[in-house]
Amino acid sequence: MSSKQPRKQRLAHYTAPYHRRHREMSSPIDKGLRERQLSRGFMYPRAMPVKKGDRVMIVRGEGKSKSATAVSLVDRKARKVYVEGFTYFKSDGTELQRPIDASNLVIINPDWSDIRRRKILNRINESVDWTDEVISDLEAAEDEYEAENVEPSEEKDEGNEEEITEEKAAESKKEEVSEETDYSKMSVSELKDLLKEKGLPVSGKKADLIERLQGDSK
Repeated sequence: MSSKQPRKQRLAHYTAPYHRRHREMSSPIDKGLRERQLSRGFMYPRAMPVKKGDRVMIVRGEGKSKSATAVSLVDRKARKVYVEGFTYFKSDGTELQRPIDASNLVIINPDWSDIRRRKILNRINESVDWTDEVISDLEAAEDEYEAENVEPSEEKDEGNEEEITEEKAAESKKEEVSEETDYSKMSVSELKDLLKEKGLPVSGKKADLIERLQGDSK
């Protein structure tokens, strides 16, 4: 029974049983996929609860992308979904998965491995005999649709390539600086700063400092 009072609505929201939270954590199925399967004689629901293993796209909010990713965890208690590749870093450098609402997702390739989930298709398609061959044909069509309409996720590879190129550029710059630097034109304070950066002792005369830096560069 619903109520107009906000306090009762909040209470019902936070004390809802898990079967109700399961229904509330639903995401729409991609419209193009539903239309393609309908032309093949299979009717899909407009939306259904998200499940681990589903291929989804983030269509709104932070992390919005045209590439698909897999659902790695569904937290019914917190009403949050975790997808692969959507992470953030804490202040201490720890990488964690970022939670996201199910309403921000669109299911692009559902996972029908769970027999209980196939009951959704049984209710809608009463005339279809859901054998293993039919299910495999259905999943093959979904994989084909995803390959045709979803951009491949290459963000990690591109990020790794950028990091490698940046590291190579930094190393080449260091080599150029070490080869071209004329320590004799630098002041004693500048030489001591360089020695401190390299973790070398700063005692001695200017000639000793230069000799120390040149030996380290070699």
